[in-house]
Amino acid sequence: MQFTLLDLATKKALILPIPPKLMTVITGTKVLTFEPTVLGEIELPRGRLSNQFTLEGMLPGEDTPIDDRDSELTPDEVVAQFREWEDSKRPGGKELRFIVTETDWNEPVFLRNFEPDYSGGYGNVMYTLTLTEQRPFAVKEVKPESSGKKEVRKPKPKPKTHIVKKGDTLWAIAKKYNKKGASWTELWAANKKNLKSGNPNKIYPGEKVVIPAGWLK
Repeated sequence: MQFTLLDLATKKALILPIPPKLMTVITGTKVLTFEPTVLGEIELPRGRLSNQFTLEGMLPGEDTPIDDRDSELTPDEVVAQFREWEDSKRPGGKELRFIVTETDWNEPVFLRNFEPDYSGGYGNVMYTLTLTEQRPFAVKEVKPESSGKKEVRKPKPKPKTHIVKKGDTLWAIAKKYNKKGASWTELWAANKKNLKSGNPNKIYPGEKVVIPAGWLK
C-alpha cells in the first residue's frame, strides 16, 4: 500500500518511503482513525464539508533497517519537497492529488500543513501532514418563479410640449390633455418659471408649455 502525493501542476509524484503510522480523517462531525497497515477497504462519507486528512508517521533515515521501502527518498528530500510546495504561495494551499494504492482513494487535496520533527534520532524524521479535500465550487443563479407569462414593460412616456396658439388658455390646454380644465393650476405650477408674463391668465402664442408626465398615457 503506497501513499502518494501528485503535484497537479508539474505532474511530479512524491511517494512516502513507508506508510504513515496513523491517519485521521475528519468528515463533517465525524472523526475516523485508521492504521494504514490494516486499512482494508474503506469508503469515505461524501458530505457537504470537505474531508480533512491528517497523517502521522516517520521518514526513515538511510541507516534505518527497513528493507521494504516504497521509495528511496531520504527524509531531507521529502522535507525539501514539502517546503517547496508550502512556498508556492497559492491561496488555500498547494493543490495536489492524494492517492492510496489498494484503495479507491484518489482525492484532489490542498496541502494545509507539514511539520517535521528531527528529534527521533538515527536520521529518522517524524512528521505530521495535514491535507484538505478540494471540493468543486459552483454558483447557481436563482431566478424568481414565473407564471409563464412574459411581463411586458410599458415604455415611459416622453415629455410632451404644447405650442401656445392664439386664443389658448391654460384651462383649455388642461382640458385637452387631462380632460379636466380645473387642473390648469397643475399646468401653471409646472410651467410658470418658463412663461413670460408670470400671470396664469396671460400666455402668448409661440410659448412652450410642458405637459405633466402624469397626464400622458
